[in-house]
Amino acid sequence: MQSNFNFFKLESIPKSFDILKNKPNQLYYTGDPTLLQSTHKIGIVGTRRPSPYTKNFVFSLARKISQNNGVVVSGGALGVDIIAQNAALPRTIMVSPASLDIIYPPANVSIITQIAQKALILSEYEKNYAPKNYSFIERNRLVIALSDWVIIPEADLQSGSMQSAKIAKEYHKPIFVLPQRIIESKGTNYLLQNSLAQAIYDIDAFIQAIFGKQTKPQDEFLKYCKDMPTFEEAYLRYGDKVLEYEIEGKIVRENGLLKVTL
Repeated sequence: MQSNFNFFKLESIPKSFDILKNKPNQLYYTGDPTLLQSTHKIGIVGTRRPSPYTKNFVFSLARKISQNNGVVVSGGALGVDIIAQNAALPRTIMVSPASLDIIYPPANVSIITQIAQKALILSEYEKNYAPKNYSFIERNRLVIALSDWVIIPEADLQSGSMQSAKIAKEYHKPIFVLPQRIIESKGTNYLLQNSLAQAIYDIDAFIQAIFGKQTKPQDEFLKYCKDMPTFEEAYLRYGDKVLEYEIEGKIVRENGLLKVTL
């Protein structure tokens, strides 16, 4: 799908890419290049078919990274990537496997357009470049090089995300994963089993470890829940945030009503 983005050539290649054996010769961007100067850049990559458990985890984690002035780096792919980038807007950097005159994947056109308008998209291709099979590995190496930490919430053993884990280990980037059931996410379970990654058991503890004291903006949703609305009323108004807060233990359902636990 063709884009109507205005894009430009970066004046210089960020030093983050100096570690690469095949450093890009040029980079093109659309959006806000000042995001490259952020001190906490966290890569989030994973399966294109995440479980509901993974989806809620990724959305909550990416949102908290953004709220603490971190930046989520990813590749705009279906599944984990685009969920993380949507939650982190406008604090996100997408690395595209295509040139910036092409929106890829086209299924994510709405969110990718928002990233171009509010955040930052990078590409090493000048124009008229549609992704090849190897383009995704090339894209992934840039995501990893740009990230200070790498999170892989869910992945199969034979997957692009595991290739990203391999790149992360090669360049000594700390890897974190979401604990999963034994029969699911065999890739991340392999990383844990072989001490190649650390598990995130508590999102707030992870944020605290990375950022120090957390930024806690006023939470309008929790304020709303203090009046004990029904689940249906809250879901109509706030959507999946209700499920997200239930998973985090901030609210509970009692007799069909929501109750704040904090």
